[in-house]
Amino acid sequence: MKSLEELTPRQDRIEKKSSGLLPKFFGVLLLIAVVIVLFQTLGNASLFFYPVDEAVEKRVELEDRRFRVIGTPLPGIFETTLSGRQVLVFTLCAEDIYADVVHEGDPAELFNPGVPVVLQGFWSETKPPDLEKLLYSANDGWHIETNSMVVKHDNDYRSDRAELESCVSE
Repeated sequence: MKSLEELTPRQDRIEKKSSGLLPKFFGVLLLIAVVIVLFQTLGNASLFFYPVDEAVEKRVELEDRRFRVIGTPLPGIFETTLSGRQVLVFTLCAEDIYADVVHEGDPAELFNPGVPVVLQGFWSETKPPDLEKLLYSANDGWHIETNSMVVKHDNDYRSDRAELESCVSE
């Protein structure tokens, strides 16, 4: 049997426990990084969705923010060049309110006048290029610059209120 002296740990084998500040610091740093990533992700995911009439009503407050807008393109869509880029210029409407649009990028596959479309962009306080070519125009010194377009369509039967009405009689 060993004596008690042999079982007692020697002083040189006892290690000092660290205060734990370093792991706590990295834990707080990790938590801050996660919060920042969540804030950025949720901020981008909360793009607001407005019908044209509401987007026009709120354009001063929306001017520097991206938003989604839904409306019906009117006849008179044309392609032109803006700052060396090919763009589509057209007018959206909803509830007899018009908004001019300058869209950069390929249009959606089923994009046509009279077919509701969802666009993503921001307001710009300038007239669209070649404004005089538009058959219908808001001509109010503003336009929506967009780069994302989705045509609103499906094969489901819809109620009368689910479809946007055209603003002009054909």
